[in-house]
Amino acid sequence: MWIELGLFFLVTIFAIHQIRDVRKEQRKRAESNSQEKSRATD
Repeated sequence: MWIELGLFFLVTIFAIHQIRDVRKEQRKRAESNSQEKSRATD
């Protein structure tokens, strides 16, 4: 019982961490894309 609970929490925490990383990378990519577009129009 406790082992399953511990595993569930570990997987949940890992998933949240991964989702945060993905969102951070998407934000970086969006910023760099917008900067490249503004450079292209200059």
